[in-house]
Amino acid sequence: MRWCTKMLKIKPFEEFVGDDPVLSYIGIRADEKREGYISKRSNIKPVYPFKEVGIVEADVYRILEESGLGLPKYYEWRTRSGCYFCFFQRKAEWVGLLERHPDKFEEAKAYEKINEAAAIHYTWNERESLEELAKPERVAAIKRKHEAELRSQKRASPGQKLYQILGAVLDDEDDTEPCLICHL
Repeated sequence: MRWCTKMLKIKPFEEFVGDDPVLSYIGIRADEKREGYISKRSNIKPVYPFKEVGIVEADVYRILEESGLGLPKYYEWRTRSGCYFCFFQRKAEWVGLLERHPDKFEEAKAYEKINEAAAIHYTWNERESLEELAKPERVAAIKRKHEAELRSQKRASPGQKLYQILGAVLDDEDDTEPCLICHL
């Protein structure tokens, strides 16, 4: 139900299909407690194949491994989608972007606007600009905290795979808070 889902996925999809009858396959798993943003148009019927057959998170990972596809590369350092400029990225994910795709990180930095004299402070993170986050000492602190969280989660969840642990690790950001752009 976020702005990006509605404006960058659903709306263009609706424009593309027009008035044709369409089945819209939605990849939400059986263990997810959500339906996602669904088109209100009567010609678009949502279908939930994973929910219908009971596919849960572990099944998705197993299917990816058994098919030979494996996990997308961005799961080496991200817990969400492959959107480079997601407002919901954690600090460790911004560091991952900085290290793996410095050109994209610089592009993201270019969107930030800071002018203290005019009280303008538009940044991806509420309390810290990407310029500040990219300082070597800050990167090191973020990595230390992230590694400590990984170790703690690993001890608390023996036998879990790395992708499961990464998904459970949180840093100092509150994921329950919506991004402001989604509520404008």
